Amino acid sequence: MNKKRLMILSIILGVILLICILVLFFKKDIKLELIGKANMSIDINDTYKEPKVKACYGNIFSCKKIEYTTKGIVDTTKIGTYKLRYKATYNKKSKEITRVVKVVDKKNPELTINTKEFTICPSGKLKNYDYKAEDNLDGDLTDKVDIKVDYDKLVFTVQDKANNVTKKTFSYKKEDLEAPSITLNGNKTEYILVGNSYIEDGVTVNDNCDDLTDKVKISGSVDTNNPGTYTITYEVEDESGNKAQETRTVIVYNKNIDVEPSSKTIYLTFDDGPGPHTARLLDVLKKYNVKATFFVTNQYPAYENMITREAEEGHAVAIHTYTHNYSYVYSSVDNYFADLNNMQDKIKRLTGKETKLVRFPGGSSNTISRNYCSGIMSTLANELEVRGYKYFDWNVVSGDAGETKSTSQIISNVTSNLRSSYTIVLQHDVKSYSVDAVEAIIQYGLTHGYNFAPLDVTSPGAHQRINN
Repeated sequence: MNKKRLMILSIILGVILLICILVLFFKKDIKLELIGKANMSIDINDTYKEPKVKACYGNIFSCKKIEYTTKGIVDTTKIGTYKLRYKATYNKKSKEITRVVKVVDKKNPELTINTKEFTICPSGKLKNYDYKAEDNLDGDLTDKVDIKVDYDKLVFTVQDKANNVTKKTFSYKKEDLEAPSITLNGNKTEYILVGNSYIEDGVTVNDNCDDLTDKVKISGSVDTNNPGTYTITYEVEDESGNKAQETRTVIVYNKNIDVEPSSKTIYLTFDDGPGPHTARLLDVLKKYNVKATFFVTNQYPAYENMITREAEEGHAVAIHTYTHNYSYVYSSVDNYFADLNNMQDKIKRLTGKETKLVRFPGGSSNTISRNYCSGIMSTLANELEVRGYKYFDWNVVSGDAGETKSTSQIISNVTSNLRSSYTIVLQHDVKSYSVDAVEAIIQYGLTHGYNFAPLDVTSPGAHQRINN
């Protein structure tokens, strides 16, 4: 009886199983399968090629291709995790699957080593090597390069933010063949007024291997009570015997002495002021007891009090022009003298006296006056003399009127062209870079045997050829 029941139960279960299998085979449903991997990674800035999916509706015997939708994008320009969702809908049924795409940085930084032979200091200290590191995302990583000594190798390593690492190794030698460098603190040439103290500014020493700050030997001395040229010498030697030397020249000078002009006299003259830089110029002149000549204008009335100071401090105040308007002053003789008289009145009001010293706008050799009145410069030169004036040109040009704005070039233009007899220098106290050059010009003159003086009616005029 039991065996019979067991057989019947087995038959029933077999039938049920067969029915289930038949249902499974013949049942229709949506099939949605990824083509390619479900989880992908792609390097940043590479091209992402969509593998797509397989979508159909049916069973194992037949499956009809159906449409599907895709939601989501992959931005290969930005690191991140992106999800693409695919959905198929058919016969009131739907099915979804997902693909994960990671945009990553898998590219190692580029490490370029330009040094050809590698050495380290005898002490083990690393030297300066020529290298550069760049990353496709992080940019310049040169300052992130790590350099270490690994037994007999010098190892350069750089790592980007994505932990991509580039490493390069080189053989090296222990040696130091490079001399230290000495940089003067202060000026290469120092000027000290007689009686003042000389303060040693010292030097800065740089060495690729050793700290030599306290190992500099200084020799030489300066006698500030006696004018002359003195030399201070600085020497240093590193641990490997490499040496360096530097010198400083110290010039002790006297102030300019108020004496009658000699054969080596410099007449500093300044046109177009007074202006915003005139006070600073007067301070420099006072420091060295140097007297100059100011050919003044009315261009900057706010600074007219400087004319008073110029006269009070012993400088020569002379007429340049009231308006500095070429088209007006050179259109007629009457206009020129009307302009001159206006400036003369102002000078008298500010200083208490008139002046007989004159400089033409543009100098006596200017040609711009031809545009306004033919032959006027010859007429004016003669007429000034008739009226008791004396005009002055120049024989050394500083170049500050337009040729250069370089203070060092102005200094060179003047000092390299000083005359053995007398020098009338043309500068403009309305030019800051020209005022900046005056102290160096004075120092050069005093240390090379020149004296400075203001112009007067007995001074040489340095007349140029009149061209109109």
